[in-house]
Amino acid sequence: AAEPSQPVSDIELLDEAERRQLLVDWNRTGPDHGQATFPQLFETQAALTPHAVALESPDARLSYAELDARANRLARHLQSLGVGADVLVGICLERSIDMVVAVLGALKSGAAYLPLSPEYPTERLAYMLGDSMAPVLLTDSAQVERLPSYWGRVVELDRLDLDALPDSAPERALRAEHLAYVIYTSGSTGQPKGVAVSHAGLAGLAGSQTERFALQGPTRVLQFASLSFDAAVMEMLMAFCSGGRLVLPAAGPLLGEQLLDTLNRHEISHALISPSALSTADAALAPVLRTLVVGGEACPGATVAAWSAGRRMVNAYGPTEATACVTMSEPLSGDGAPKLGRPTHNARLYVLDGALQLAPVGVAGELYIAGAGLARGYLNRPGLTAERFVANPYGEGERLYRSGDLARWTEEGELEYLGRSDQQVKVRGFRIEPGEIEAVLNRHPQVSQSVVVARQSQGGDSQLVAYVAAVGGVEGSELRRLAAGQLPEHMVPAAVVVLESLPQLPNGKLDRKSLPAPEFGGSHYQRPRNAQEEMLCGLFAEVL
Repeated sequence: AAEPSQPVSDIELLDEAERRQLLVDWNRTGPDHGQATFPQLFETQAALTPHAVALESPDARLSYAELDARANRLARHLQSLGVGADVLVGICLERSIDMVVAVLGALKSGAAYLPLSPEYPTERLAYMLGDSMAPVLLTDSAQVERLPSYWGRVVELDRLDLDALPDSAPERALRAEHLAYVIYTSGSTGQPKGVAVSHAGLAGLAGSQTERFALQGPTRVLQFASLSFDAAVMEMLMAFCSGGRLVLPAAGPLLGEQLLDTLNRHEISHALISPSALSTADAALAPVLRTLVVGGEACPGATVAAWSAGRRMVNAYGPTEATACVTMSEPLSGDGAPKLGRPTHNARLYVLDGALQLAPVGVAGELYIAGAGLARGYLNRPGLTAERFVANPYGEGERLYRSGDLARWTEEGELEYLGRSDQQVKVRGFRIEPGEIEAVLNRHPQVSQSVVVARQSQGGDSQLVAYVAAVGGVEGSELRRLAAGQLPEHMVPAAVVVLESLPQLPNGKLDRKSLPAPEFGGSHYQRPRNAQEEMLCGLFAEVL
């Protein structure tokens, strides 16, 4: 009433105590770990435990001192090629000891690394090399023939003799604000975009992991993620900042029996595994695993119930644009969907409405991220960077990253994930959040995972389709009855497709493009028609 001309959206809904709680109290995330670079973090640990095993593959082991020396030699060679701070070094190698040496060598030279998965199509690799302008590419003779035409310097590690170079750490003008890595993620324009991440957030992430993942005593960390995803950064920090051992498994997908065999045979104590991969294995058959971190996608309550028993299980959340991880949950238990938890060290999070006003406790809004771990932005994409990285109205001279994720604060000061702001669907005039339907389906004891999407029927109208990974012969009609008993009619899926498992991308996340088309009308339940259809789904996923 005192300012009748102001927009309603500008009216402050919170009193001073509530604002302090959201801005300060719940973002008081622990000690400041400084901004040590990745080489500094590794070299500190190597000096403390030089003879401990740092890296293990099916056919070799390296101690911290050996790994440090090998990476130093490669770093000196890269510097001789003109590599230094903020220069990108491409790495196209299969999971191997050489891959880890390449990462450390590039970082020790002062450069940033650009992961290039050998599984990517040649055209995608060519785009990434051309867009990034990386002047040096580390690979081996097995990969070099399938690589695209490239203007820069190609270094084949298996043909490189580094023995004549000193194994002491090279001089480097490297600071926390310099680039550590550039990871390409899918883009809405049809071309991937490179996320440029500095060293500034790595020390805080390492400190949070040490504290919340119980990284004390002998640790064996599974190297599960592809180097092309920032989960691999978390895995390397888990091992190398705690004096632990990074274990590289044998080639092949880590699912089902192969995942269990790897966990047990290598006595893995700590692992970061996607819920989709966990749903293919029996938790009771992995007794050695002490700490399990899940992330990358929503984790069903049934997966929490199965895998949290007898071990520490933590839900970790974070976009590539914010140094891999910005929240961690308390240790999980029971069968409820896990919360995102609280901010990691050196990170601050805000739930804001469309006018960038603080959303009160319990009210949904978009999750914005601030802190030392924010990426510089998108490589060579100033317009997109300005769109997603905006000025922080609650921190002078700082930026916020718009995550696109919906969340809300609980009364206990934890963040609860509510889905994506861009995955809302509209069916017959109703606006629907698929996550609510998925939560209902996931409560069925035989359903390990579900996803709900809107598809066009033969008549052209949009209808909800549920895809569930289930065991024990559960029928789609039974699942529809379950949904009808707990949801309004417009939220009950028109078709339920029951599969042995949901299709996955190479990083272990759900591959939505490979979900088979349902048959609308008549039966509301459909299995894949034959083995060829399942095979084609997998083939299309690889091509895409």
